[in-house]
Amino acid sequence: MTKQELQQYRWSQLNIRGVKERLERLRSEAARVTTRLSAEPKSRSGYRDRLASLVAQIADLETKYADELKAAYEAQAAVEAAVESLPERERYLIRARYIDGKPWERICVDMSYSWQHTHRIHATALQLLAEQHVTK
Repeated sequence: MTKQELQQYRWSQLNIRGVKERLERLRSEAARVTTRLSAEPKSRSGYRDRLASLVAQIADLETKYADELKAAYEAQAAVEAAVESLPERERYLIRARYIDGKPWERICVDMSYSWQHTHRIHATALQLLAEQHVTK
């Protein structure tokens, strides 16, 4: 497991969150259009076209979300397996930074270590993960 793989995992989690938020906004907009559509006279087709467009966008995003979620779960399983092999201190640091997305300042405070010492532990954890990756 490399630092880049850990960072990629974190970015994929953020991307999934963004897709999910866009999907919720589209669903909300579709609900508003549906409400307007049911209140409008039957002759207006503009709202129906807008609703059809929103439904298509929602379907596309749901497919994308499902694909990204599957990839994220696979990455998460790999990250979790690699992190589990670390000693407790290093495991906490890697989880806090790459899985939970905590800032360095918070990690330093939580661990009661200086910035420099926390980064030395980080370097050790990355080295252990790299060595584990090479032996597999």
